[in-house]
Amino acid sequence: MLSRPGAIPQSDRLVTMVMLDGARPDVFDRLVAAGDLPTISRHVLEPGGRVPATTVFPSTTGIAYLPFLTGCYPGTCQVPGTRWMDVSRYQGRWMRDREHVRSYCGYQGGMLNSDVADSVLSIFDIEKDSTAICSPFTRGLGEGRHRRGVTRMVYGAAAHYNCNYEPLDRAVCHEMVEQARRPPRFMFAVLPGIDGVAHLRHPEHPRVLDLYRAFDRDLGRYLAAVGSDTDHLLMLVSDHGFSRIDRHVDIALALEDLGVATLRHPVLWRRHPRAAVMVSGNASAQVYLAPGTPRSHRYPLSAIEGGEIEGIPKALVDHLANLQGVAFVAAVEGEDVVVVSSSGRARITTQGDTIGYTPETGDALGYGPTPQHHDSDGWLRATIDSPHPDGPIQLLQLFGSHRTGDLIVSALPGADLRSDWEVPEHKAGHGSLAADQMLCLAAFNRVVAGPIRAVDVFPMALHHLGYDIPDAIDGRLRRQAVAVVGG
Repeated sequence: MLSRPGAIPQSDRLVTMVMLDGARPDVFDRLVAAGDLPTISRHVLEPGGRVPATTVFPSTTGIAYLPFLTGCYPGTCQVPGTRWMDVSRYQGRWMRDREHVRSYCGYQGGMLNSDVADSVLSIFDIEKDSTAICSPFTRGLGEGRHRRGVTRMVYGAAAHYNCNYEPLDRAVCHEMVEQARRPPRFMFAVLPGIDGVAHLRHPEHPRVLDLYRAFDRDLGRYLAAVGSDTDHLLMLVSDHGFSRIDRHVDIALALEDLGVATLRHPVLWRRHPRAAVMVSGNASAQVYLAPGTPRSHRYPLSAIEGGEIEGIPKALVDHLANLQGVAFVAAVEGEDVVVVSSSGRARITTQGDTIGYTPETGDALGYGPTPQHHDSDGWLRATIDSPHPDGPIQLLQLFGSHRTGDLIVSALPGADLRSDWEVPEHKAGHGSLAADQMLCLAAFNRVVAGPIRAVDVFPMALHHLGYDIPDAIDGRLRRQAVAVVGG
């Protein structure tokens, strides 16, 4: 475990981070412009503002909370998705190997805390006067400091089927007001309602918009209870955006049609599978080839297309990349990442602090036909308005995890990658690298430089509390004040 950052914390400072799960920044802006979020406008946007921001890939609930609470990418955390397989341990046995196939959507949800790499510190490890409300990630919290955890399990499970998320959001906001009687120095509160209702309706459904408005009213009560005697940094964030879904392209079924026996949730055993598909947010997927024989390496693209993997057709990558609804398939080749789409192939390379993107047979990510080279911040600025914001950085970080699949598949807007066993059917989804899903809410009652990444919020919180910033995180502290949008 890393040691705690030094410095003397500022005792008169508070940080409240509210996760409006699934809140789209464009929807947020329209409600602000219509005058529907008066508390947020007065107490957040007037003194600060909303900045353009990207989440992480995969852009999915739980996994995309980690950058806000650790300052690290999913790849750094060694948690590559909502579902994943540890091919270094999986041997194909029914019950004994079940623990090596993960899904945070069910009884394994609590294992997110132990799955995150031991080298990663959470803000709860650093600031012991922390409280989390309705959070799936709680590592480092003191006893009794996770509030409404049972409420999340009971209300959330029922709401997944009956779409009644409003009581859960109300319970979270009520707990926020209760905590304000003696506010912790850091509070993380999760409102799942926008995400839950949008999945089953759509991101701009009247019930979804009412959840934004209800939070605005409850935020007023919370701020009144906290008072104005402290230096209070208020952060309103979301873990991902959303796209409406009008078609389902089930990657597992597509592999079965190719004659590739495929392991997938919820049926997690079959004899001699040749592939395993692990879907996250329903718009991205990890594909693991030849599971059952433990290995420490990832198959490169040349081995897959060279027919070196028994039972895997040479054309598998091109077949997946050309499915209607699939944006691209990514694989590794040495230190490079190769992105394959119906438009052709492009290569992502690294040399020192410079990351290159070179279209080889086509512009797979939609950045233009000519090669580009930028540092990390340069890629964020260059692609924030592109079809795949921050794509090179996000693909490199995700392949940095040894738990990531041999292939990463990302869906086009309007599609997701799961139809079989999708109960209830999703009418909107996320998880992909598409702009609608990668652009997230980031609004603060301080003026902050933009654009930012989700990993940059963590050092902002620590800095306000008076702590030094850990060296080993992916985020960076944004100090320079610039013009913001949404205020």
